[in-house]
Order: sequence, then structure tokens, then C-alpha cells
Amino acid sequence: MKNTKGKLLLFVLVILAGFLIRGRLDDLYEKQQTRAGGGEVNTYSDGERIGRALVYAENVPGDHHILKAFQDAHPEAEVLAACEEDLTDDGLKDLVVIYATTEDDEHVGSENIGKHKHIRLTVAIDSGDGVNYQFTDPIPAPVENQKIQFQNIDKKGEIEFVLQGQKENKVGYGIYRIVDGETVNLFGEGMEDC
Repeated sequence: MKNTKGKLLLFVLVILAGFLIRGRLDDLYEKQQTRAGGGEVNTYSDGERIGRALVYAENVPGDHHILKAFQDAHPEAEVLAACEEDLTDDGLKDLVVIYATTEDDEHVGSENIGKHKHIRLTVAIDSGDGVNYQFTDPIPAPVENQKIQFQNIDKKGEIEFVLQGQKENKVGYGIYRIVDGETVNLFGEGMEDC
């Protein structure tokens, strides 16, 4: 009996110590996050994650003039996201468009030709006359939860954009820049799985 009581007491003490340590680590993490970010620590709606709030670009309205030009050039496309920023440092707003299409392209594997929609990203570059736009070649984009952030990462002329998204439980992101009228992937992780 003494042996069982001792084991039970030891078990209760280990559990209690675990809770105390967890509480202290959570407090320490919150203090460090607040100091490092210079702001408050957010608890997200699922109650599990904490961190700084991320600011994503807002979608343009459906009657946006560049979006209309894109839809005229690609009538089969279903627009999923469209955000504007001066990506080419020419003083004119360009439009990043993520869309779904049934048109097959060089990014579709032979096993998927004609089978389903493909999610693509293109950028409409403003020519300056407000009527004509150059569209970059489409590149694959994440299937779900596409988010765009605009950032001048290298603090030079052109602005980069960060594309984030997922496919089921796989998450990825890529950092892109417009170079000579083409969308160039500077860095990314996990995008091929999305």
C-alpha cells in the first residue's frame, strides 16, 4: 500500500510541476513576443496560436478598371483574388490576379490534362494609358486560402509580393518580383505542394 501511495503522490507532483512550468513558459513567451514586436500578442480565434497580426492586401472591387481588362482578356477565368500595388516602380498601379481556369498550360502534368480547374497567378502591368495592360505569363498558385502581402524587402525600387496559400493541410509561400515583364520567384517554400 505504501508503494502505491508513493507512486500516486509522485504522479500528482509530476503533473502539477508540468502545469506550473507550462504556465511560466507561456508567460515568458508572451513577454518576449511583446518586447520583440513592439506591440501586443494576439490570440487567434482558434485559441491555440499566438503571434502578431499579419496584414494582407485587400481585394479590389469587382468593377475595378484593371480587373475588367483582365476579365475581358480571360473570360473563362474565375477570379479568386485581385490586389493592386505599384510593382514596377513606375508610379502606376499594377494588379496581381489569382484565378481558376480550366485551360491547360505547360504547368499541367499529363495525368491532369482536361481533368479539373487549375489555379494560376498573373500580373496585369499598367502601360500608362489606362487602357492597355501587359499580362505576365501565368504561374501556378495555391489552391486554397490565397493571401497576398506587398513588401519592399530589399528597400529598392520594385516592390516584391508574398503569396501564401495552402492545399488541404500543406502550406506554402513564395516571394515574387516583376523583372522585365515576367513574374520571378525569388524565394519560396512548400509552394509545389500547394
